[in-house]
Amino acid sequence: MVIRKAGFVLGVAITMLTVLLAPPAWAAGHGGGGHGGGGSGGGTPPPGPSSSAAFVKAYSNLAGTSQLGVTAEDVQQTSDLGYIGIATTASSSKSGATVSWLLKTSATGTPQWQRQVGCLSGAPGDYSIGVSIVQTSDGGYVLGGGTIGCGSGSDCPAPSGIQCALVEKVSSSGSVDWARVYNAGFNGSSITKIRQTSDGGLIAAGTTTDANHNTGGLVLRLDSLGMVQWQRQLGPDGTDNVLLNDAQQTSDGGYVVAGNLGPQVTNTSAFVAKLDSSGNVTWQQSFNSFDSTGTPTTGNIVLSIIQASDGGYLAAGHWVSAAQPGQCCAGALLLKLDSAGNLQWQKALSGGLYCFFNGFNETCANLGAVAYSAHQTSDGGYVLTGDENLKLTDSVPLEPWIAKVDTSGNLLWQHLYYQTNPASGRPLGENFSSSVATIDGGFYAGGFTENVNNGDAEFYAVKTDSSGLAGSTCGDTNPGTTLNSVNPALTAKVTNVPVSPVIASVSSSPAATSATSVSTQTDC
Repeated sequence: MVIRKAGFVLGVAITMLTVLLAPPAWAAGHGGGGHGGGGSGGGTPPPGPSSSAAFVKAYSNLAGTSQLGVTAEDVQQTSDLGYIGIATTASSSKSGATVSWLLKTSATGTPQWQRQVGCLSGAPGDYSIGVSIVQTSDGGYVLGGGTIGCGSGSDCPAPSGIQCALVEKVSSSGSVDWARVYNAGFNGSSITKIRQTSDGGLIAAGTTTDANHNTGGLVLRLDSLGMVQWQRQLGPDGTDNVLLNDAQQTSDGGYVVAGNLGPQVTNTSAFVAKLDSSGNVTWQQSFNSFDSTGTPTTGNIVLSIIQASDGGYLAAGHWVSAAQPGQCCAGALLLKLDSAGNLQWQKALSGGLYCFFNGFNETCANLGAVAYSAHQTSDGGYVLTGDENLKLTDSVPLEPWIAKVDTSGNLLWQHLYYQTNPASGRPLGENFSSSVATIDGGFYAGGFTENVNNGDAEFYAVKTDSSGLAGSTCGDTNPGTTLNSVNPALTAKVTNVPVSPVIASVSSSPAATSATSVSTQTDC
């Protein structure tokens, strides 16, 4: 099992991309809202068209007659019940810079507009890209991510290799309102998740790296114009790094953040912390299994956290046992916490060890899933989206996955979604990097697919009903690999990673937009 990484975007060795989506702008700031979009959602949606139509579509980014590959990062349902997606792509100016691509569609998936956003004329190797997007109460959008070079001046010039956290604000039609960079670490900083708060401001979570190349979790509380109101650094704790992958405003006006704690390679612990409205940490917990010396023995990461309807939290991500390669087991991790961070139940959705002949020799791999998003449903259960291994006779490729578990984490149903190469009959490599629970009770997920003709990366979007189906005859919907709900036997441990008011310098970032063309392939 390989967890998709944010890669060069975030400049940290194993910074994981979080994918839990903020609620639509009409839902922002209504407290815990465990039933809506897996975030601070709740509220009453505005009148508008039905979003009940299910579909499967692939979108390509075109600059003239050239296709520019895209890597999907985040999606959200918008206040008009359409959808906004953000991806990374090469600048259409051919400069070699990497920028963001925004795709706005209707409720039926029809493109309405698309824009490249960032330093469109940056030098080769420059980038200014968002990996998280949220619609704001004015109908516009805020992007959070990272930048290097791109005219950012002394804060993060390209020759230094220092990345700055980045926030860009665009209007409802995709034009830039403002863009700011935040130099919050001696050796760089980044944002992995950004959300709007109940007062119209922003909460962002990410990473900051010190002079010794140790990484701490970064929390930025911003006003509606991107100016810092307060900021906190959680960790590092000695050689243990803290990486934050998600943040949520909670029903009491505070915030919960989650990610992982530990060395950058193996045996990381799931990490969750609660902050009050002023940024003071009220509790922090880590979760792992330990040997007789107290050394962590499994690898865990939280990629998504939501406040549940009972006031507690569901943390979702990935778990892998510390067995040697080719030994069992791995799977999607679920941790249910009460409001004080105490562990109520835990599950891992694992398919066990599978050995197969790959054409050269016999090899063994763990079957399982990675949960990038979690959403609570009206019956108290949870829907997870991410990737799962497809069990083939000669391989176990990762494919997009949606599953539902009950209130105790037991698997109720699951589906895989993928296209098939008509020449070979084999599934294309695809994933879901993010998803949102839609107002009609269904789900919208975005990720990556491959253009079967030229191999270029395209934006893969699937809208399902409440049962995860994209139409009764949709050939892209397939059975999932058999998974079992197992007990990962993790122990909760009260942690005391150091908390400090890291000081970030803030400066404006040059950003622009340009229109591109889009080509749509409809599968279902």
